[in-house]
Amino acid sequence: MFRRAQVWILGGLFVIALAAALRAMAPVAIPVVFAVLITLVIAPLHQRLVRVLPPALRWFAHLGAILVLLTVIAVFLAALVFAAERVLQEMSSFDGNMETLLPSESEATALVGGQLKDLVGTISSALSGWLVEQITTVARAIAGMTGMFITTLVLVFFLILLALTERGIWRGKIAALWPEQGQTEWRDALVTITLRLRKFLIIRTAVGFLQAALYVLWLWLFGVDMLVVWGVLTFILTYIPNLGSVIAGTLPVLYALVTKDLATAFAVAAGLLVIEQVVGNFIDPKLLGKYIVLSPFIILVSLLFWGWLWGIAGAFLATPILLSLLIALNHIPPLRPVALILSDQRTSEDLDRALNQK
Repeated sequence: MFRRAQVWILGGLFVIALAAALRAMAPVAIPVVFAVLITLVIAPLHQRLVRVLPPALRWFAHLGAILVLLTVIAVFLAALVFAAERVLQEMSSFDGNMETLLPSESEATALVGGQLKDLVGTISSALSGWLVEQITTVARAIAGMTGMFITTLVLVFFLILLALTERGIWRGKIAALWPEQGQTEWRDALVTITLRLRKFLIIRTAVGFLQAALYVLWLWLFGVDMLVVWGVLTFILTYIPNLGSVIAGTLPVLYALVTKDLATAFAVAAGLLVIEQVVGNFIDPKLLGKYIVLSPFIILVSLLFWGWLWGIAGAFLATPILLSLLIALNHIPPLRPVALILSDQRTSEDLDRALNQK
């Protein structure tokens, strides 16, 4: 019993030390993690290109696979920065006056002798100022990350290029370091991680397009401005499970609150909530449920942890990292109980069956 307690204490201390190290190493660790995950996703495409091209032209396979994916990432990040800059521009022109939320002078006088209007005016001014300040802070942080995005993309490009060109060398190292059974386990784990990550990205992209289109249509019905911005943000934020959809729905509601009136904001919120519930509780689980075997509670904890650790990049990486970690742990016999804790399954046998589904 004492020995087991020692193991758990040492494990906890190791996790704390690792988290501190990862936070300190964020400028290097983030590109490396991005590069590893992207390499796993594009490895099958790269392998097909290598097979069909002659040896003298195989560098086209490396370059082509990387450029396609990095183009997608660049567009993704550029859209995020564009949306943040538009929100920042809009918020900077907002005067913080929420007169449309206040009762008329006659209504206020009839209620409490005119004192209500002053009270509501004070509260609404403070609320509007806080909302604008919070939205502006987030938008400014995202818009100011353009330089970091470009630097990260360049670094990720070279990391992926080197990883793809050395795939054969690393395969030989694994063969030399592990017996045949260990090689099979790691090969199976990598294949499963690749499949799950690819399915996750494809389905999440489709769901993001659907939810963004529905959000934009609903906002258009109420004359809410910046439809392109809200559509882009909704699409991007759907890659962050749970919290992403909440943020994507909250931002246009707050915008409607400070630019229109309370009734419009309430109607917008009601419609977006219905869309989010239908997409999040019916369509998304139907499409993605069998590929993401993670506990929703653990996903939320992971989002909070990686978001605290690496900021916005950590929030986007949280689910892919957690999914990859679960699969890897499940292929290490002593750590299978940890994989079960991270999953949404009841037993290790159920987890094995869920991961083996194609």
